[in-house]
Amino acid sequence: MRLTLVSLAALTLAACGGTAANNAVTASNGANAAAPAPAANEAAPATNNSAAAAPERVLRSETVTATFTGWEMGDYLWGQFTAPGREPFSAQMGPDPIALFLDAHRNQQVTVEVATVMANIPENGGPTEIQRIVAARSAADDTAERWWASMSAADQAAARRRFEEGPLSSGGR
Repeated sequence: MRLTLVSLAALTLAACGGTAANNAVTASNGANAAAPAPAANEAAPATNNSAAAAPERVLRSETVTATFTGWEMGDYLWGQFTAPGREPFSAQMGPDPIALFLDAHRNQQVTVEVATVMANIPENGGPTEIQRIVAARSAADDTAERWWASMSAADQAAARRRFEEGPLSSGGR
């Protein structure tokens, strides 16, 4: 019965221009509205995962100075990196604005925090160990967050538009 009411509320919100993900309060998320921040061994899911995804368990993490070389698009968007003394690697993006920051720093050296996490990847059969970029900064020591905060709303919109028209629309090239 409760599921039926939540479904009806979601349909009503959708008809009014709202989204259930942003507006519906269910028994599971209403009780956790004031939940504490994730523990140190949890990572926020990437922006290309579902909004209701649980925090991911961090298995290990490392800081790597590498050159961000571009994108590869499959079922998910993967950033491509090369670093001296190691094989090229790819990783999914963590929370905004990391992907936008890296896109603006293509073919430049960046320092990234790479978390190896257990992520729920349905296309791969469920829990899968992947690498995720959870923080990034430029050679000038500008973090993704400071870079984003320093931009005007118009510049942020332009950066997001370039990203959506580039990597997200052309298969990552």
